[in-house]
Amino acid sequence: MRPARKVAALIAGSALGAVIGLALAEQLEWASGTKTALAAAIATGLCVTTAAATLVFAETVFDRAPLLGPVAVLLGTGMRMTVAVVGVVMLGEALKSHGIPPDEFARWVAYLYIVTLALECGLLMTGRQPGATR
Repeated sequence: MRPARKVAALIAGSALGAVIGLALAEQLEWASGTKTALAAAIATGLCVTTAAATLVFAETVFDRAPLLGPVAVLLGTGMRMTVAVVGVVMLGEALKSHGIPPDEFARWVAYLYIVTLALECGLLMTGRQPGATR
């Protein structure tokens, strides 16, 4: 699968994950309304952008130096974790003025971080032959 298709699949899967999360949150009466949807949308954007960047980075490394692929995945995960933590701290405070509690935003980021991480790992392994090098 080409990298552009993988990025498109990552974006679509993340959006689906956000919609499923919103549906569950409303169904279980944890949260609902436009403020919840806004928090989920911003968290999705924060997680998807870094996941797409690290997916393209890891794909490039896997293609050019397959033995360094696992290192690229670990570096990408560290970068994503850093962006998520800094994003929660900075955006959480900024969203407080819009009536979105920082802890609710942090929960959305944590949930969508896991969703995008699972999608990214699955997409990285799609089409790879075990032990194959170019």
